[in-house]
Amino acid sequence: MAEVGFLRRVAPAVLLAAAGGLLLYLLPSAGDADTSSGEDLGFTDVPGAASTPASGGTSSAAAAPASDKRVIKGDVINFRFGTLQVKVALKGTTIVNIATLTAPGGSYQRYTDRAIPEMKAKILAAQSTKVAAASGATYTSMAYAQSVQSALDKA
Repeated sequence: MAEVGFLRRVAPAVLLAAAGGLLLYLLPSAGDADTSSGEDLGFTDVPGAASTPASGGTSSAAAAPASDKRVIKGDVINFRFGTLQVKVALKGTTIVNIATLTAPGGSYQRYTDRAIPEMKAKILAAQSTKVAAASGATYTSMAYAQSVQSALDKA
């Protein structure tokens, strides 16, 4: 009789623990998020190094000096929903492109999906990080702008 009481108490606990472990395994991680980390910005990551456009074609116009084209990584910004880091492609003082290296995923993916494309477009259009945050994704927007600004400060 004592065995029945033990099984009634232990079996549900074991079953719930196994189900919880399975759910954690299936939960997407930040690494699963498509955050354009593999995006080619068209320039090398080393300031001052010789670089070529991503198209690989030749141009009849004179090439710009190697130091004119560069990619700079922004700081890793820790904020309420995780961490965010970008790299910024510059040609002279013009922001040419921005790629996201790390961004929150999982249950915060909806904020990442809302903020990053909108902030990228706003910053590229304004050529400044002094832009309005994406509505409904304020913290992620602020972290994105901070990481971009840190890259610009390093330039």
